[in-house]
Amino acid sequence: MSSVVSLVNACLMASYEGRVPPVWIRRAVDEGLAGVGVFGTNLAPPDSGAAPNGTFHQDIAAPLRAVRPDVLIALDEEGGDVTRLDYHRGSPYPGNHALGAVDDTALTREVARAVGADLVDAGVNLCLGPCADVNSRPDNPIIGVRSFGADPARVARHTDAFVRGLQDNRVAATLKHFPGHGDTGTDSHTALPDVDRDLPALRDLDLPPFAAGIAAGAKAVMTGHIRLPHLAEPPATLSPRIVTGLLRGELGYDGVIVSDALEMAPVLDRWGFGGAAVLAWSAGVDLVLLGASGVEHVLPQVYEAVEAALKKGELTAERLEEAAARVTGLRTWATPAHARTRRPGIGLAAARRALVTVGEQPVGQTGPVHTVRLTSEANMAVGVAPWGLDRALAGLGMLASAADVDPGTDPADIALPSAGPLAVVVRDAVRDPWQRAALDALRARRPGLVTVDMGLEPAPGRLAPPLLLTRGAGLANAVAAAELLTGRTWPGALEEE
Repeated sequence: MSSVVSLVNACLMASYEGRVPPVWIRRAVDEGLAGVGVFGTNLAPPDSGAAPNGTFHQDIAAPLRAVRPDVLIALDEEGGDVTRLDYHRGSPYPGNHALGAVDDTALTREVARAVGADLVDAGVNLCLGPCADVNSRPDNPIIGVRSFGADPARVARHTDAFVRGLQDNRVAATLKHFPGHGDTGTDSHTALPDVDRDLPALRDLDLPPFAAGIAAGAKAVMTGHIRLPHLAEPPATLSPRIVTGLLRGELGYDGVIVSDALEMAPVLDRWGFGGAAVLAWSAGVDLVLLGASGVEHVLPQVYEAVEAALKKGELTAERLEEAAARVTGLRTWATPAHARTRRPGIGLAAARRALVTVGEQPVGQTGPVHTVRLTSEANMAVGVAPWGLDRALAGLGMLASAADVDPGTDPADIALPSAGPLAVVVRDAVRDPWQRAALDALRARRPGLVTVDMGLEPAPGRLAPPLLLTRGAGLANAVAAAELLTGRTWPGALEEE
């Protein structure tokens, strides 16, 4: 079993509970565990008043690197709605939807370079991003603002730019979710989505951004837990035809293939951690990501499943050795040892360029602004990262009051200030009948209110003006909107706070 453990560890990424890495995972790293995935469950607010990246490095990265300097430390840092470094305040960078809408690839590369510099400061060397998915389905519940857009060519050129920007600072980029999660109506965290695409349609619509990212030198590609019935029955992560045939064969990719988290319900409920890991490695995956619940008690399940599969001939030692060699090459490449480059203030500058006004431009309100936020449930990729205008307006000294309204609340029961500027903050209101009804009712009571939508940009005419579209819910997006509402300028660079 000891030889099996060593071989499996070299191709495995586990996680742990709490903020500081416990003894067991430091021991596993010492025994050859390839990497550690960091999730929202690890990101309790730091106790100290130090900068977030500093405490992340001190509490999480430093203890792991003290055991082995080349260990992979990975997290989802996409900018905008999906952030882990800034999980408790919001990202200082706009996300893909905003960057794709601006459509300046030099700007996208600058933002990605700054994200990479922050990751290096935090001790992270593997970024589980960018999303290379083409958001071809507007009601997609899991991609949305995480995509650069609905046009494959636009998504491709910005995927290229983001990969280059991250890797300018020697942080490995991960293209996800192969072969494309943009045409799904189901969140793959909870159920297995079917994508009704045949191979020619995939080539036209979904594969161009992955091909562009591969050409840009992306060090990793993450497979998605999505099923393509026209190509294969198992989900992509577990399908040799998709992983080995399509990604390795047709696209010619020779880097590290990473699985999406095996803890996600449609995979875990059917195959379990051990069974899914065996199938993923057999399909051609190199680095298996267990997920936030892939903690100490899960490792023996994986070891035992692999040992049984090796005996039955369902998996070969040669396949694991091949995977381990690729992962070792990635660890060697991604060992931080260089100067970091970033342009201070690039996140807010990009968010300002992405901001859109519809109707009369609500610039320089006459006093502090009242906010009413119509809350909505975030998807699991976003988690509970804060969003809204409160922090941004307060930072400008222009927050009069703030109220959050729970989904389903009768609009007649929503308290509104009798006077003063009012912003009603929503996210993806056009997809939520309650938010739309509440907006209509509130506008009837306060005709001068401004709607600020922090979700996917709606089709023209779907929401009544005056309207601000931030194209994302990161802190940078919020500050850009707050500046426009108040006529004030944020002091300093968000990245340095």
